[in-house]
Amino acid sequence: MKVTTEKGFREKIRAACRGVGTYREEFESMIYRLAELYVRREKTKDDFRKSGGHAIIMQVNKGGNSYAAKNPLLVEIDFIDKTILDMERELGLTPQAIRKINESALGKKPQAEDDPLALALGELKLFKTG
Repeated sequence: MKVTTEKGFREKIRAACRGVGTYREEFESMIYRLAELYVRREKTKDDFRKSGGHAIIMQVNKGGNSYAAKNPLLVEIDFIDKTILDMERELGLTPQAIRKINESALGKKPQAEDDPLALALGELKLFKTG
């Protein structure tokens, strides 16, 4: 079943946060805003499909001349997607954020064996001449 309500999205976001260990009650306001964005994105996508789903549309300027422009609904979808990604990152729901959280929680510092270049450089022998 596809989630389409703010309440459904909030539950899904909370579950995702709990799944990665980042849920805190203090984040509820952000979860509410993120759920609103998900609903707004779904509505805008529906409007985009209903309008014909064309990425480029013809517009008319004040002078009456026509010109091709990116569909404003598509611009809105792109903006919402970027905002959602930023908020997901803040909640620890992106791969990069999860990796940072896990590394900081474990106190893991990068090791030479984690980096093939560092490993290769470590195997080089430097000779002093003189």
